[in-house]
Amino acid sequence: MSPGLKLGAFGLLLAAVLGGGALVGAAAGPIDVGGGSEHTGATHDAASTEVEVGSTELPAGGLMVAQDGYRFEPEDRTADAGPFAFTIVGPDGRPVESYELLHDRELHLIVASRDLQQYAHVHPERDEDGRWSVDLPPFPAGSYRAFADFQPAAADQYTLGVDLTAPGAAPPAVSLEPQSVDTVDEYDVTLDRELTGAGSQVTVTIRRDGQVVTTEPYLGAAGHLVALRDGDLAYLHVHPLDDEPAGPVRFAVEVPSAGTYALFFDFQVDGVVRTARFVIDAAAPPPAPADHSDAGPGDAHD
Repeated sequence: MSPGLKLGAFGLLLAAVLGGGALVGAAAGPIDVGGGSEHTGATHDAASTEVEVGSTELPAGGLMVAQDGYRFEPEDRTADAGPFAFTIVGPDGRPVESYELLHDRELHLIVASRDLQQYAHVHPERDEDGRWSVDLPPFPAGSYRAFADFQPAAADQYTLGVDLTAPGAAPPAVSLEPQSVDTVDEYDVTLDRELTGAGSQVTVTIRRDGQVVTTEPYLGAAGHLVALRDGDLAYLHVHPLDDEPAGPVRFAVEVPSAGTYALFFDFQVDGVVRTARFVIDAAAPPPAPADHSDAGPGDAHD
């Protein structure tokens, strides 16, 4: 892990500050989601983090470029350091110009590499014509997915995705390994979880020198979490349960299927946003026991 996984300019599912971004690079090994970068100076706990999911029918976001007439249209498909501009086009064919606030922002832009080694969460600015723009941090060569998380005024919330490419020779792919502890600078960050489907809850605890640290408010909550599924980068629904920081930070997580998930947790302490990462292997639950409640009289046993 990189020494700070600090704000790069994502800032979880669920980030960055005032249009800036948090860039996460990962060394070969656990909980890396995104592209492929060094995450030096951070230690990892590769202990098993297998959990159960209770449903395989939950919806996952970020797999479509368009939905219900809304479309994510980037002006360029390059993931490179520098300006990145795009438009959210509405059902009327015009740029959307009115949005609801989601976690203190109209729109969250997340960029993750396909091999889940790179991750950035930034907050673009919108002009009066509905055009969004932001400076992206540098990315290693490879394939990426950009997610726009937003809610048009008087409409539903959407997470749309498009593929991007960072030019150059991509590094070899790195396998993800289960990881429930990440060290970022002087902070040890631990994920405790009981994932059982749509109503799951995870708790993140930050410690410095063994003492629990209370985070500062960030994006309208005690922390921000984004979860991505390995294989297709499905963007999961992650909702903070704590508006005000008070020690450990809790989230509600909806897991759509068995598989490996990378979770990125952005937190702010002393005015600095840092990102910790975790990897969870979610296993399908065992089959439910047979229901014999409808057995007839002839099936009864003495």
